[in-house]
Amino acid sequence: MYKIKLNTNHMNFIIPFAVAVIVLTLFLTMAISKSSGTDPYISSISVMGTENENNQQHQQQDSKPEQQPAGVNLSEYEEAVLYLINTARVNNGLAALQPNQSLTDISRTRSNDMLSRNYFSHYTPEGTTVFNIMRSCGIKWNAAGENLAQSLPADIGSPEAFLDAWMKSPGHAANILKDRYGIIGVGMIDNGDRRVVTTVFKN
Repeated sequence: MYKIKLNTNHMNFIIPFAVAVIVLTLFLTMAISKSSGTDPYISSISVMGTENENNQQHQQQDSKPEQQPAGVNLSEYEEAVLYLINTARVNNGLAALQPNQSLTDISRTRSNDMLSRNYFSHYTPEGTTVFNIMRSCGIKWNAAGENLAQSLPADIGSPEAFLDAWMKSPGHAANILKDRYGIIGVGMIDNGDRRVVTTVFKN
């Protein structure tokens, strides 16, 4: 019968060395993530203007305030997001944004699509953006933008947490505090494990 004999001296060296390598790898990963300033749960995009042939039409539209439908259907959570965004705007000397049902419906559609198809991006898997969707719905704008946020697990994504993350990001804060915007849609979808919030802004 053969017996296998382990060299315990080598094992005593290998195990601590392996642990040290794992710890160092984790430390470097955290340091790189912190230095890059990236946050996998939040991102944004904005558009300044549209095709040249539509500029005149949009400028004419700008001079006439868009009529908002009565009783925009917002959930309690969506109302809280809107309240916090408008509080940030008013505190910076800007007018509050008015909720719009069409933009809210688009925002919910965007959030639901990201949740149901398990992605998080300003582009759908087919390459469609919120601006493509707005055009297909006949919505015109001269300035428009989109902020996204998601949380894993869902319950850590409070309206306050998302607003804080947005305001700490220059790109997202710029959308929230853009003086040309006057209209907003807010859409939150939650499956119990993940929460996705989309806000769509336009002039």
